[in-house]
Amino acid sequence: MKQIVFVSMLALAAVPALAQQAGQGAAKPAATAAGELADGEIRRIDRARGAVVLKHGELKSVNMGPMTMSFKLKDPKMADQLKEGDKVKFTVEQKGDDLVVTSIRKAP
Repeated sequence: MKQIVFVSMLALAAVPALAQQAGQGAAKPAATAAGELADGEIRRIDRARGAVVLKHGELKSVNMGPMTMSFKLKDPKMADQLKEGDKVKFTVEQKGDDLVVTSIRKAP
């Protein structure tokens, strides 16, 4: 007789966090991608919040596929040389519950 096993998506989402806690001293699997530049396009700049909305490609450093979303900036001054519509190269890191842009520059 075949058995069917149901696993909630919430349980699957908790697995990486539990694995990381279990090996607290171990290197993060995405460590090699942490400095990798991602491609994006500035959709909106919120200077008051120190954030940008980016349409971006794959973000290997945080295991995320392409989408459009808001990111906090590590330093709000990073947005001073950017404008909506700019094509950019950037890096992002997970800081607690936030995704933070740690570097950003206009793409050539």
